[in-house]
Amino acid sequence: MKRTVSIALIISLSAIFIACKNSECIYCDKIHRGKLIDSIKLANTNYKYSAYIPERYKHKKLPTFIFFDPHGHPELAMKKYKSIADSLGVIFIGYTLSSNETPANFSLSYFEIFIRDINRKLPVDTAKLFFVGFSGGSRVATIVQEQFQPAKGLILTGASAYNPEFYSKNMIPIVHIVGIKDFNFSEFFHLFTQYANSPSIAIIFFDGKHHWPPQNIVDLAIKMLIFDKTKMKKQPNYSLDSIPEFFLYPTLLSMKKFNFLTSEDQLIKSYEIFSKKTMPILFDIFEKEWSEQQKIINFFNFADDKKLIKYIDSLRNISLNSNHIIDEMNYALAQRLLSFIGIISFSYSANLFQQNNPAMQSILNIYEYIEPDNKDMLYFQVKWHLKNNDSVKANFYLQKLILYIQISMYL
Repeated sequence: MKRTVSIALIISLSAIFIACKNSECIYCDKIHRGKLIDSIKLANTNYKYSAYIPERYKHKKLPTFIFFDPHGHPELAMKKYKSIADSLGVIFIGYTLSSNETPANFSLSYFEIFIRDINRKLPVDTAKLFFVGFSGGSRVATIVQEQFQPAKGLILTGASAYNPEFYSKNMIPIVHIVGIKDFNFSEFFHLFTQYANSPSIAIIFFDGKHHWPPQNIVDLAIKMLIFDKTKMKKQPNYSLDSIPEFFLYPTLLSMKKFNFLTSEDQLIKSYEIFSKKTMPILFDIFEKEWSEQQKIINFFNFADDKKLIKYIDSLRNISLNSNHIIDEMNYALAQRLLSFIGIISFSYSANLFQQNNPAMQSILNIYEYIEPDNKDMLYFQVKWHLKNNDSVKANFYLQKLILYIQISMYL
C-alpha cells in the first residue's frame, strides 16, 4: 500500500472539517454527558465507534483525542481514562478499525468517513485533534497521520511509529510511553537516545508491562499536548507515581521541553542517576536480552517444550527482593522475556497450524503454559484438536474460550 501523502485527500479532509462546522451535534444532549457511548453507527457502513463527552460539557467544540487499540476495542481504554476527560474537558473517541487483524489500507479507507461522521455527531474541535494509540494501534495512528495529517499531537504507547522515517518527516509533538517490563522497551529506549534533544519528542518510562499505561501517566501526556503557557496562568497538576526513580530523567526532560516548570535540582539529580547508573547497566542488559531471545527462538525451532517450560520456570523464579537498581533491571528483563515467549508462541502457532505440522502440539503446550488464559491460545487449541478429530479436548478449550469472552464482555 502506498503511504505517501495524497494532496487531494488532505484537501478533501480539510473540506470536511469546514463543511461540518455548523452541523447539528446529535450527541450534544445532556443525557449523553459523562456516559460512554459505545455504539455510534458509522454512516453508510456496518461499523460502529465509541465516544465519551465530559460531564461538564457546555455546548462548545472541545479538544478531541481519538483512540487506536490493537484489539479493536478502544472503548475499554476510554472507560479507564474517562475521569481525565471530565477533569480536562476533552472528548474521547474510539476508532474501532485499528485492530492488528485490520489491513492498514482498510483502516485508511474508512477514516475519511469517520472524520466526517464525528464532525456531524459530536462537538469536535478539529483544530485540536490528537491521536492516542497502544501497541499495534500506535502503528496505525502514525499511518493515518502520515496519510491525512489531521492530528496536532500524538501519544504512542507500547509501540512507536510504524516506520522510523516517520520521525524525520514529523512536525508535531509526540509523547511516547512504555513500561520497563514491556517487550518493546528497548525500541523506546533507543528512540530516546536518538531524539533526546528533539524539542517535539517526549519519552515516559513507567513501571509496567505491555498494556495501556496507568491513568496518571496518560493524564500527564494529555496535559503535555494541550498545555499552552501563553493562555494558562498556572501549571497543571500532575503525578509522577509509577515512574521509577532510575527512569525519571527522560520524563522530567520531556516535561521541560513541553513548557512545564521543573525543578533544576531535581532534573540534575535525575540526570546523574540516569547517566551514571541506569544507562551503563542497560547496555549490558540489552546485550543479555538479545542473547536470551536467540536461545528462546532456538527452543521454538526445535519445538522443545520441556526445556522451554523449565526456562519459563527459571524466569518466573526471578523475584524482586530489593530496591537496588540491578535487581530491578534483572526482574524487568525476566518479565520482558516472558512476554517475548508469549509473542513467539502466537507466531509459531499461526504458522504451524497452517502447515498442519505435528510440532504444533508442543508449541501449544508452551503457549498454554506461558499464557493459560490467552484467547488466541484457546482458539488455536480448539481448531487444532478439531483438525485432529479430538472432540473432547476441542470442547474443553471451547468452553474456556466462551467463558473468557463472557468475562470480557462483563468487564
